Amino acid sequence: MRYLLPLLAILCLAFVAQPSEAVEVLHNYYSMQDDTEELASNYPDIAIYSEHASSTGLGLEIFSVDVALNITELSEEELAALPTMYVDGVHHGNEGMSAEAAFLFLQDVLERTAADPTYLEGKRLVVTPVMNADGYLEDCRNNWNGVDLNRNYPYMWGMYGTSDTRGSCPASGTYRGPSEGSEAETQANMEMMRGMNLYVYFSGHTGSNDIVLPWKITGEFAVPIADWDLYERFLNESANVSGLSYRDPSGAGESIAWGYGARTAVSVIVEVDTMQWSPIETTTIREALANELAMYALAWENLELFGGHLEIVSETSDSVKVTNTGWGAAYNVTAGNGVTEKIEPGETKTIKKGSNFLQYLRLVHVGEEEGLTLVTIELGNIIEDDGEITPALSPISVILSLISVAAVAGFVYWARSPKKELVDLSQTAIRKVQRKRK
Repeated sequence: MRYLLPLLAILCLAFVAQPSEAVEVLHNYYSMQDDTEELASNYPDIAIYSEHASSTGLGLEIFSVDVALNITELSEEELAALPTMYVDGVHHGNEGMSAEAAFLFLQDVLERTAADPTYLEGKRLVVTPVMNADGYLEDCRNNWNGVDLNRNYPYMWGMYGTSDTRGSCPASGTYRGPSEGSEAETQANMEMMRGMNLYVYFSGHTGSNDIVLPWKITGEFAVPIADWDLYERFLNESANVSGLSYRDPSGAGESIAWGYGARTAVSVIVEVDTMQWSPIETTTIREALANELAMYALAWENLELFGGHLEIVSETSDSVKVTNTGWGAAYNVTAGNGVTEKIEPGETKTIKKGSNFLQYLRLVHVGEEEGLTLVTIELGNIIEDDGEITPALSPISVILSLISVAAVAGFVYWARSPKKELVDLSQTAIRKVQRKRK
C-alpha cells in the first residue's frame, strides 16, 4: 500500500502534465451550461441565453441560445418569421460529442458575425446543446424514466426499431415511452421548434459517424420523402465538405422524423463521431469534429436555398420575371393572376400579376400546419384596390407629375380667360409659328 499511493500520484501528474492538445476532456452538464451562458453573454446584441424547461427527474435546466441580428429589438413575430436553423445535441445522454459540436458551431457563428454582420443577416440560429440533461449528467442513454428520447416523438411513433421495455443504466435501450411525446424533454423540444420558421434541423448524435435520414426510404416501412430532390442535393453538397454518407434511421419516432414530417424542416441526424466520453487523444475536440462543423457551416451559409428560393429578375406593371436559385423546386407560384405549379432549380419564368405580392411554397411536403413553407415577396409595382396598377414613385415620376399639374393649371387659366384675350393669345401664338417658319 505504501508504494501504491505514490505510484498513483505519479500517474496522475503524468496525465495532467500532458499538453492540452494531446488530452482534452469533454464538458459535463454544469460546465456546458456555464460555458454556453458565458458565450452568449459575450454577444448581447445578437445572442440570448434562456432556460426554458426542466429535465424529468433531477429538474436540471434545458438551456438554449437564440441568435439573430439586433435580437433584443425584434418583436416575437419578427423573430419567428426569420428563416431558422435549429441545432440540438444529446438526446442520448452518453453521446457527449454531439453537445461539443453544437457548442462549437454556435461559437463559430457568433465569432464570424462579430467580424462580419452579414453572416447573420436575414437569418436566425437556435442551439440547444443538451436535450437529455439527466442522462448527460449520469452518462446514461435514456432519460430519468428510462425512455429513449429519440424514439418518443409523435411522428411514426412505435412503427419500428423501438422497445416497449423501460431502459436502465448502464444498459441502453430503445424504449419509446408509454405514449407518443410523453416526456417533458420531448415536449420542450417540440414547443421550441413550433416557434420557428424552420428551414433546417440538425440533431447531433454519436456512434456511426454518418448522416441519418428522417425516415426509411428503402425496405420495410419505407416512406417516400416528398422533397427527395432537395434532400439529395443537400446530401451531395454535404458529402463534398464532410465526406459523410447517409443511411436510413434505425428506429421510428425520432426527432428528425417529426422535424420534417410535422415542421417541414430539412431534418437529419448528424452522427458526429464514434467516440463518447473518453478523453480526446492526439487531437483536439475541434479537430475531431472538423468535417461535421464544415457541414453545419455549409447548411447555415446556404440556409435560404433549402427549398425553392425565387429571386426577382425584372418587373413590369402586369408581370414579374423570377428565377429559382434554390436547391429545390418552388411550387404553386402566384402573383394574384393564375398559378404556376412548379419552377425547378435554375429555371426562370415570367408570372402574370394581379396583386401586390408574389407567393409560393418552397417545399412540396405539407406539415402539421398549412402555410409553413409559404414565402411571400412584396412587389415593387403597386396594384391599387380598384384593380389599376400604379408604378412605385421615383424622382422622375415626381417631376413628371409636377409638370402635368402645371399644364392642367395653365389649361384652366386659358379656359377661364375672356374671348378677346383668347383671340389675342391665339394670334400671338400664330405669329410666333410664322416667324419660326421664316
